[in-house]
Amino acid sequence: RFALVGRLLAGVVHNLSTPMQMVTLPLDRMEMQMERGEDPQMEKSWRHLKLGANKLTDQIELLGSKVQQMQDVEPREIDLAHMAREQLAYWEADMFFKHRAEQEFDLPPGCAKVRAAYADVALAFNALIANALESLEASSQTLLKVKIHNQPGRAGLVVMDGGPGPGEAMGGRMFEPFMGDKRGEHEGLGLFLARKALERWDGELLWRSGEDGGFFVFLPALS
Repeated sequence: RFALVGRLLAGVVHNLSTPMQMVTLPLDRMEMQMERGEDPQMEKSWRHLKLGANKLTDQIELLGSKVQQMQDVEPREIDLAHMAREQLAYWEADMFFKHRAEQEFDLPPGCAKVRAAYADVALAFNALIANALESLEASSQTLLKVKIHNQPGRAGLVVMDGGPGPGEAMGGRMFEPFMGDKRGEHEGLGLFLARKALERWDGELLWRSGEDGGFFVFLPALS
């Protein structure tokens, strides 16, 4: 959980650097202009400064919101569409997600409500997004889909990508610990931890192959 959160927050912190420069550079110019008694660009500099300050405030609020979400471990009502949109906002700090991934989201509010710990559901969802982006980066595909996918008595989400999917050797073992087929820093724990987080709330994580396949998250629906 902390590794995944660290990955997301590292991107947010990186994003803070540009708006911070937008604030500090105009301040330096304004100081020099005031020292020389010049102010023809003062209004323009002020507008630039205001824009940077607003962006900086937005990023700080995003960072604070993530900290609160990680502490949200008590069961409560969760709108899966709202949760998904909140979490996808953090992935704007991921360069592949922001600049290369085609995003197709079908997340109407209010149609998929469950009772669980927000931190656990967000953990599972983010693990699937991370898995999908890594799959896309390793292929020539760029389309990422996230949709509400309900069943009788169950509220759900599906994360779909055009990547190669789990290798045949993985089979039904993809949810076991240390069984990931990715290389490098990946320890094969993402899907295992995602399923465990959902199981606490009678949830389920499934993989289905095929054109309409993907990773499906299901939890008991609130009536």
